[in-house]
Amino acid sequence: MPLRLVRAEMADIPQLVDLYFNTFKSPLVLRVKPDVPPVREWYKKSLESDIEKPHTRIYKVVEGQAESAQASDEIIAFAKWSSPHTEPQQEKPTDWSVDGDVALFKEVTDKATEKKKKIMGEKEYWYIGVLATLPKHQHRGAGSLLMTEFCKQADEAGHWSYVEASPLGRPTYQRFAFETRDTFSVVIDGEPYIDSCMVREPQIVSINVTKHAGYY
Repeated sequence: MPLRLVRAEMADIPQLVDLYFNTFKSPLVLRVKPDVPPVREWYKKSLESDIEKPHTRIYKVVEGQAESAQASDEIIAFAKWSSPHTEPQQEKPTDWSVDGDVALFKEVTDKATEKKKKIMGEKEYWYIGVLATLPKHQHRGAGSLLMTEFCKQADEAGHWSYVEASPLGRPTYQRFAFETRDTFSVVIDGEPYIDSCMVREPQIVSINVTKHAGYY
């Protein structure tokens, strides 16, 4: 069956939660976000908050034709990204579940935030928070559908893009012109776990080249 990319809705969130925890099994995720009910509830509330934000976009990939779409269609992949924005001062993240490794979560968050500020500075950029495909549906092009849509939106806006990529995720981002600018690491069970800080420069959209050729 063909794959179809559509915007996710609030009713999709239970499936997105299942997909997330069925996909991510890295040592970092297993420690920070163990697959237990309190952490699943935390992630569910986080997605419910994000999906209502105007700067956050969540897309899903399902099988089948548009005219045969049903609410029960299995979601085989999803991604969450955000456009440049300033968080309102009163806005705060959903309280973190104590069932995860709180100390490790804080260490990773602090290191990721520091690296992002150092690399991106004052640039406006789009940020990829999640890119996930169910293991049994990988290598079918679902991730590419999501990444193509993300790059299209970022390029049309003329903005940079940023992602913290796991070792397994890095090759996907490299295929879409992301470059590793730095890394950060944490130690889990005596072994280093390294994430890559990856940046993509805005690409010139062809329609804009034609329309504004005199400016280039």
